[in-house]
Amino acid sequence: MWMVSPAFSADPPQRTTDFGPAPPQSTDDIDPATGLARTTVVRPLTNVPPVPDARRLQPQQGSRPHIALILPTTSPTLGRLADAVRQGFVAAAEAAGREGPAVAVTAIENEGMPLLDACRAAQAAGAMLVVGGLTRDGATALSRSDCPRQPVLALNDPQGVDLPANLYAVSLSIENEARQVALLAVAEGWHSAIVITSPSPLAKRVQEAFEREWTRAAGQVTGRLMFSGTAEDAPLVRDRIASVRAADMVFMALDASDARAVRPYVSGMLPLYATSLSVNPRAEAIVNVDLQGVRYVEMPWFVLPDHPAVMVYPVPRAVSVEQERLYAFGIDAYRLALQMLRQDRRAPLDGVTGKITLEAGNLFSRVLTPAEVDGGRVIPLRSP
Repeated sequence: MWMVSPAFSADPPQRTTDFGPAPPQSTDDIDPATGLARTTVVRPLTNVPPVPDARRLQPQQGSRPHIALILPTTSPTLGRLADAVRQGFVAAAEAAGREGPAVAVTAIENEGMPLLDACRAAQAAGAMLVVGGLTRDGATALSRSDCPRQPVLALNDPQGVDLPANLYAVSLSIENEARQVALLAVAEGWHSAIVITSPSPLAKRVQEAFEREWTRAAGQVTGRLMFSGTAEDAPLVRDRIASVRAADMVFMALDASDARAVRPYVSGMLPLYATSLSVNPRAEAIVNVDLQGVRYVEMPWFVLPDHPAVMVYPVPRAVSVEQERLYAFGIDAYRLALQMLRQDRRAPLDGVTGKITLEAGNLFSRVLTPAEVDGGRVIPLRSP
């Protein structure tokens, strides 16, 4: 039976977790290369010294078996978001208590060589499993390194590589949400879509992922509208939609503020779909009221408060919704790590971020909960 690491002594158990006030975010706050936001620096955590010689691949004598969590918490751009993942991982480890293995947390500044050095150091120090690679570049670097000689769980999708046998990946992919929304709309009987998007790189990724799955599932895109984000452009959406014939639904690849601006000009006769990019589930009802009827897929963390797993963990406060999503992601990352150590990685996980299953190619997939905005509140989608 393993003890939770003393590294958690600075984080006493409590019913709420406070990351501090959420930083203001600009319109270009999202990094299109990673899908994560650029934020502020947070305090460093316990560091494991890097191994200067990469050939030291065997655990050191007297080393203690543990899970190694490696995150860029000292990064000027990703620090606050990485720390949200750490907080969730810690919360899950504390909930597991003595039944869980020890956890060692290593803070790094970036996910280049510092990530690989920390991974090798952790394995030399007795890590049974390494968890890291929060960005796509970091996950890709891990997959191309010698670290997967032992089990590794990457927290993003490596790009352009086949995953090594010992490397597994799970992510909060917004493209995955778009694909699930496309299948939801097809399942509800719609086949002809108008897609509304914006010039932002993230919106473009959402649009492309939706359209690929939509057309693969026998849907048809009959019109594409570009929304500039200006107040003057929003009313024009109504006329542009009216000019597109034979459409039976609308998909918005827009951020939350743009979606609220556009929604009033989309006819209530047309079913309207989006992703979590368009909806802040923690916003006040008066803020979300303009999104009436929007359907999308959401984490159980936000829409199923009575879910047995969700009820176990403290809810963070005074944080952005993006940080809270990563906090929930940290919880499920720890739970997946436990399953991997128990050689139970193929068992489905009823997680707080969705139902997680291992697919071909060592990728964990997440199926989210269908949801809709009703009266300004986000609720699970009612079954027909």
